[in-house]
Amino acid sequence: MSDLSEFALDRHFASQLRNLQSYSKEHPVSQEDHDISQRWMPHFQEAKGLDKFARNCMLLMMFNQLRDLGHLSKPFTELENLSRSMDDLLNEYHGPMTAEEQQQPADGDTQDAETDVSNCGSGSSRLPREVPPTYAISLPEFESIKQANQDLLKEIDSLHSRTVETEKLFISKHKILENQIAGKSVAAKAELPQDSIHQACHAAIDLLKNWPGESVRLNFLATCLEPLLRNDVVTSLQISELDLSLENTLNGMVLQACSRREESVRMLYNAIMVHDKDDLKKKEDKLRRLQESTMLERQRLRALSEDLKRREDLIWRFQAVATLAISGRPSDEQRSPSSSTCESCQKEKAIGKGLIDPISRNSKSGKPKSFVDLEKLSDVLSDLSTE
Repeated sequence: MSDLSEFALDRHFASQLRNLQSYSKEHPVSQEDHDISQRWMPHFQEAKGLDKFARNCMLLMMFNQLRDLGHLSKPFTELENLSRSMDDLLNEYHGPMTAEEQQQPADGDTQDAETDVSNCGSGSSRLPREVPPTYAISLPEFESIKQANQDLLKEIDSLHSRTVETEKLFISKHKILENQIAGKSVAAKAELPQDSIHQACHAAIDLLKNWPGESVRLNFLATCLEPLLRNDVVTSLQISELDLSLENTLNGMVLQACSRREESVRMLYNAIMVHDKDDLKKKEDKLRRLQESTMLERQRLRALSEDLKRREDLIWRFQAVATLAISGRPSDEQRSPSSSTCESCQKEKAIGKGLIDPISRNSKSGKPKSFVDLEKLSDVLSDLSTE
């Protein structure tokens, strides 16, 4: 390879490098791709001889990957390829080179550049150079081919612009998605301590519900703040002291509540006992009055019964006297059915009731017996009428 041809390849390499830099400014690449390209640049600059042709093709391949794919791929991502020959890499990823591709360019700078571009191409495949036709092309045919090439270039440009727009849209959506995912992850990390504190507070409430009393430590505050006190020993000691104070306060409140309840129960029992005593006393007084009234009523009924019996006896006596006075029959035959006792008993009973005066009995013995009975009967009737 002549010096002029190497100079043309170097100048074309510099032009491709400027194009790659300008494209990177207009279309920022990822940091990973930037680092990979920087690792390959010293390897490109160290190329000599025949490797310069393969170097230009490799650089053009790198440019096409960034433009078409948006990122670098093989062989650039495999850093062990830095130690291999670029011509071998080019043959491995673009097929074997033909004899015409390995020939040195013979026509100066322009021919070298055109040969490099035609050999490497703008796509991802490296096609062998076609043998130029040996026949002459007419002007109209040349113009038609030229017009077809221009149309093809316009179509390629339009496709490239649409590809660039699609790439920009994809990059923007990808960034938005990454921001959303990052925001959700940050929110989840921010909510994680709150969730743990919430669960710890529920556990502390359950401990408080099942707390048996001062015989067992409660550790209410330490349980509530456990997610925040895992790595803070000093604060944990302070919280432990506060827990002791809280437990003492709760015990005091429980004792006060129990004493108040006992006092209330005692007062209630006393009131119930006093009320029961008063009620019992009232019932006893009422029973005593009822018994007294019953006793008086029995006495009154007994007196009425005796009075009724006495009146019946008097009525029978009156009937007997009346019968004696009318018929003249002896009085012994007209006795009351109730007076079946002997005559002496009847006399004593009459004396006891005041019907017969024992002093004047002998003095009046001279009167007729019927007359005496009539007098007694009249006296009794007068007494009854008086009553």
